[in-house]
Amino acid sequence: MVKINHPHPANEERVARSGATNMRISTKNSVEISRFIKGLAVDRAIEYLEDVVIKKKAVPFKRFIKDQAHRKGGMGPGRYPVNAVIEFIKLLKNVKNNAEQKGFEAERLVVDNAQANLCGSSFHRGARSFGRRYSKSTNISITVKEKKVKKSAAEKAKTAAVEKKPKAVETKKTAEKPVAEKKPKVVEAKDKTEPKKTAEKPKTVKAPAKKAEAKK
Repeated sequence: MVKINHPHPANEERVARSGATNMRISTKNSVEISRFIKGLAVDRAIEYLEDVVIKKKAVPFKRFIKDQAHRKGGMGPGRYPVNAVIEFIKLLKNVKNNAEQKGFEAERLVVDNAQANLCGSSFHRGARSFGRRYSKSTNISITVKEKKVKKSAAEKAKTAAVEKKPKAVETKKTAEKPVAEKKPKVVEAKDKTEPKKTAEKPKTVKAPAKKAEAKK
């Protein structure tokens, strides 16, 4: 299997890829198809290109529009590049299968990038009457990814309400100190037999008897 160098850098875990090299299709038509399908859903791109094959719809051209006729639907210049469109349908179905193997949802797949580059052309050795010329050769790379689902207004309001709710603050549990048991006070009982100490009254001093007798 030929290793394809995808020029579009992306996270390989979120995208799926498919591509081909040295395809005998017009490079100019491939560039216009790549520009058109970029950003479309994979299923819708496949459905539109299948309508191009039966020439029910046209691929709008924006760059290579010299001598291009305008098509119905107000698209302006457009063409029906059937050969290139058939190859693109194969690659889109292939990349869809690759995405499903990675676990992506097929309904949400979108073409993230589609790119067509000119490959080294080789000399076509055809019949002399038709003229010998260089053959067309194109490299194609397609990358798809899952489209993000947009939340409705009600879902956004619910998520906002959940985020605004204050978080319950956990109170720190302090280690409870053991309460020391109070020891009962030991009251010493006084002996009732002990005599109460009375306050001693001061002794009165008696006047000398000699002075009283003299007065008489």
